Amino acid sequence: MSQILVEKNFCYISDETDSSFVRALDNELSFKVQGAEHTPAFKGYWSGGHFVKWDGVHRILSANLSFPKGLLQRVLDFYESRGKKVTVFDEKKIISPLGSFDILPKLKEMGKEPYFYQLDTLEAVKKQNNGIIRIATGGGKTVCIALMLAHFGKSSIVYVVGTDLLYQMHELFTTLFGADSVGIIGDGLCEIKDINVASVWTVGKALGLKGSDILEDNVGDEKDLDECKYRHILDIMGQAKVHIFDECHLAACDTIQAISRSINPEHIYGLSATPHRDDNASLLIEAVFGNRIVDISASFLIKRGFLAKPIIKFLKNSKYTGDKKDKYPTVYKNYIISNPERNGKIITGASKLVEQGYQVLVSYQRLNHGKFLYDQISKNMPCVLLSGKDSAEVRLAAKEQLENKEINCILASSIFDLGVDLPSLSGLILAGGGKSSVRALQRIGRVIRRHLNKSQAAIIDFVDDAPHLKKHSKARQKIYSIEEEFQIIMPK
Repeated sequence: MSQILVEKNFCYISDETDSSFVRALDNELSFKVQGAEHTPAFKGYWSGGHFVKWDGVHRILSANLSFPKGLLQRVLDFYESRGKKVTVFDEKKIISPLGSFDILPKLKEMGKEPYFYQLDTLEAVKKQNNGIIRIATGGGKTVCIALMLAHFGKSSIVYVVGTDLLYQMHELFTTLFGADSVGIIGDGLCEIKDINVASVWTVGKALGLKGSDILEDNVGDEKDLDECKYRHILDIMGQAKVHIFDECHLAACDTIQAISRSINPEHIYGLSATPHRDDNASLLIEAVFGNRIVDISASFLIKRGFLAKPIIKFLKNSKYTGDKKDKYPTVYKNYIISNPERNGKIITGASKLVEQGYQVLVSYQRLNHGKFLYDQISKNMPCVLLSGKDSAEVRLAAKEQLENKEINCILASSIFDLGVDLPSLSGLILAGGGKSSVRALQRIGRVIRRHLNKSQAAIIDFVDDAPHLKKHSKARQKIYSIEEEFQIIMPK
């Protein structure tokens, strides 16, 4: 009979002699890497007298039959599905006692009294030492994290993406737990306490990763930290009992994978509104955190009045007039960035939404596109252009202008996809298109947050009739209608 030995963050299979079963398990713990066909290794090349070729598949099961602990249940289910028995030897670490304390009175005082589903999330966490927690954008993930920290009462690290969320979360936790208990790691700061909010960027640098390899997306500039502080970061990573990752759909990136190999958690959780991937790499998220233990969708919260109802209107654009064989960058430039018809609909749409009382976010991907749209929209009304090059102070000033209604329109790049809390936003124009359904849902989440009397949000998206872009539009439409059951208005 096969055996699985569970040690720290990895599991090891022994006494498995069925080679065909091992091959099948290897396939179960593998996925095709998106875009692999464009790499030199996939095409094949000579190196040192040997021909090197890769089939484009990422295999998680190692040659010695080891795999990340988060995939244990998947492996056990696979054994059961094949009618094979396996014995698990789990060298369970000693779990330190809880140091729980009550923050409910303080949350109530702050006007953040937890909703029933946030308390249900805490109950799920109490039953599992690891797991993925899906809570839609605007559902109050930060309050859930605070409840988790208060329940455990142990040394903890909360990993975040971007300086906006770094400071927002640090400020809330400082109010709840006290300045002496809450540290901050990131944006040039390294103040380590019992509870620490840490930037993934700074942690990645401490692990020795190159800046270009740390995150998939540009989330704004961050001040560098004195390298002599890196050892303090590595020390607390090894000592902390509780590790919580916000925006855990980024766990497929090298940084989160490296962090997971450098810690020894008693409790580890990942939170995201969209804990899945479009690039087939969702298995890597599960490898770090295990199974999904909480699943709260935007539709669930909309039906119960916790989020505004989005109404998504698709506008049709004329067919692409270039060569069908044009590569993606050429198509994107001609059909998205430099398309007078499409840009005209964005500019007109922004004006009409503001006239109807909406506060509008125009989401773009390329800075030159954002600058063009800003130049045109600013002729009709005051607005602000933001990009990853802007400092946290500039973004904060724009937020204050929006809240004070000095402006009713912001044009922003991907820096607004994660962690930015602007509940007064109620309109969205997806000017940049995009193939990522995760990104599309994150952007819609920005404008459906509960705020005063806001009952609905208006979203403009596009049916792009062009090579590459057409399937991107269909993918967004599919996830709106199937995964979240949003109301969609399609062109006749």
